[in-house]
Amino acid sequence: MSDAYNISETLEHLSNIGIKKSKQKIDHLIIKSFLAGILLSFGGLFLLTIGGGSLPLKEQFGSSIHKTIQAFVFPIGLVLVILTGADLFTSNTMILTISTLNKKTTWLQLLISWSISYIGNLIGCLFFQFILVYYAGLLSSDPYRSFSIQYTEAKGNTPWYQMFLRGIGGNWLVCLAFCLSTSARDINSKIVAIFLPICLFIAVGFEHSIANMFTVQMGMLLGANVSIGQYILVVLLPVTFGNIIGGGFFVGGLYWYLYLAKQQQPKDNPIVDV
Repeated sequence: MSDAYNISETLEHLSNIGIKKSKQKIDHLIIKSFLAGILLSFGGLFLLTIGGGSLPLKEQFGSSIHKTIQAFVFPIGLVLVILTGADLFTSNTMILTISTLNKKTTWLQLLISWSISYIGNLIGCLFFQFILVYYAGLLSSDPYRSFSIQYTEAKGNTPWYQMFLRGIGGNWLVCLAFCLSTSARDINSKIVAIFLPICLFIAVGFEHSIANMFTVQMGMLLGANVSIGQYILVVLLPVTFGNIIGGGFFVGGLYWYLYLAKQQQPKDNPIVDV
């Protein structure tokens, strides 16, 4: 037996996951979406903590080393999400696209899953950043507070179209991480499969809408000079739409077309000479 499923088998598994997600009870979807926001925020908190604490390394060795260190700690959040079966909006853009194009779920079910998981993720991030971080005082002192503010202001002052394009790349890699983890048969391989693409996405500076719901909003809560309107128009919406294209089209749509679409094509009728 192979140590991993091949790409066609993996996509079939993802399509079946889409069926299960679309048929789960609505209260389960809400709770699992809420939990996904919290679990991913654990990784975001680790990133801000390590990012602030390792600033001397940035001054000594440069920004590349600093970003790489952050990249190695953030994936823990996605490991928690995937291995516990929580509902993350960004991975659902791929999963429900595959199952819907595969005619196993409907477009209405896709929209319901996307909408509830997005809102649930947001509520989970808000709960975590207010209750478990802000009121707990975890980032209230420097260098963590100043780094969080700087992190947020850098994103808030980036042109919206750049955030959109970075969102495409970000969820492209996040969904590939989900694909790779689904193809793996053992838990150690799943964790490695998640870590590598997510490390890459953080290190090079791509964007993830749900991660920003914690990290960017956390900086705003700590006093960053970014208004709610600026955050929504420059960060949240462009990255969200970029994530949909990256996960829904470049992973879900294209891989469905390459490996599953041909299975739906009816066989040609044999030509009979009269």
